[in-house]
Amino acid sequence: MTRKAPRPKPADDPAVQRLRIAARLHGGVIPVPFLGTTWQRRGGPYWRRRVGAALLFIVLLAVVGGLAVGFGLGIAGGGHSAARITLAVCYALTAIPGVLVGLRTVANAPLDTSRSAPTTVVPIGALALALAPFGTGLVLALLLSMFGRDFIGERRARDADLG
Repeated sequence: MTRKAPRPKPADDPAVQRLRIAARLHGGVIPVPFLGTTWQRRGGPYWRRRVGAALLFIVLLAVVGGLAVGFGLGIAGGGHSAARITLAVCYALTAIPGVLVGLRTVANAPLDTSRSAPTTVVPIGALALALAPFGTGLVLALLLSMFGRDFIGERRARDADLG
């Protein structure tokens, strides 16, 4: 019979340790994506950053969503072939994994679960064709989560028990 490893204590949890390190680096305040440490006071800089982030994601959604719609219409053609329509619907359904990744990103904020340095990836050519619906779903999930009472990662940063 195989025994499961014991769950790490809250103090030993790598996520809590990363939050502690981030808080130490920022004067005891956990930085939140897009907002930094301004979420604590919710003053003018907080609202400027929050509105700016939402506007950025609206523009991203328009660009990536426009690509996805354009590619989808190109795949569907005139709409006279059942195979082309089926392929276009399957292509559009690739937005679902994007939404799921976006929801997971929102749930994990303010932690970055990647172990490497952040990188920027610019999809080109056929890769852009494949990623347009995925990106649309991802951006849509992130954008919708920005309109709640708390911004992405703000509640988790506020509720963090680092003691």
